[in-house]
Amino acid sequence: MTDTSETRVVDGPTGPLALHVSGRLAGQTPVVLVHPINTGAVVWRQVIPLLQRPVVAIDLRGHGSSGLRGPFTVTDGYLLDVLAVLDALGLDTVHLAGGSLGGTISLALAALHPARVHSVTTLGSTLGTGLPDAAIEQMVTDLTAVGSKQYFADLVPQVVGPEFTAAPGLDETARVAGSRPEQTVAAILRAAFSSDIRDLAPRVQAPVLAVAGTADPTCPPAMTEEIAATTGGTVVTLAGVGHLPMVEVPDRVAELINRHTTNGASPR
Repeated sequence: MTDTSETRVVDGPTGPLALHVSGRLAGQTPVVLVHPINTGAVVWRQVIPLLQRPVVAIDLRGHGSSGLRGPFTVTDGYLLDVLAVLDALGLDTVHLAGGSLGGTISLALAALHPARVHSVTTLGSTLGTGLPDAAIEQMVTDLTAVGSKQYFADLVPQVVGPEFTAAPGLDETARVAGSRPEQTVAAILRAAFSSDIRDLAPRVQAPVLAVAGTADPTCPPAMTEEIAATTGGTVVTLAGVGHLPMVEVPDRVAELINRHTTNGASPR
């Protein structure tokens, strides 16, 4: 959007929070980008220059260059990180765009703090995975067996659409994800895959655009349809796209965010 771009660090509830800020925050209502778990703000790198508003991309606690202390739950953890960033930057109202659990966090924030959220865009998100504890523990076992670096080197190409396994930025996403201690990743897996905000979602008043990839093995389109049905939102489906549309089809993601933040329906 503009030629101003910088990295900042602000104080979060449990430690430092790293941010990428692009554009001048005074004036237009900015877009705050909330990444999927076990990635980082890096996933938005190709999207940010294409957005028509100022942008703040956050490394949530336990990710990227931010602190590693939990808890890693939605309402008692990550939501407080986003609020801390808004307060530190003096942002009263923002547009939120979140991938996977980042979308869940964005919806929870919109439900609990409606005056601060002008719109929400979710990308491959869910109100709750419904995964049994045994399945979550198997992920932790697999992680522990090979270590974080190898676990994400193997996993990240498996969650994108078949046409996008060599997408620019995918290797960097895996590298950032795999740079953290196994105990941190395990705690995030246990907390994130147990999250459920179905009790909060009907309270969302901001207009919601819910985007799904037809090749998403983690949060299939049915989960996006549930988000839209519960919040009164609109569904967009991306053919052949997997769980990381911001890396797989950044042009299309930027187009959707730009359109929604400019022409989105009025709050319910």
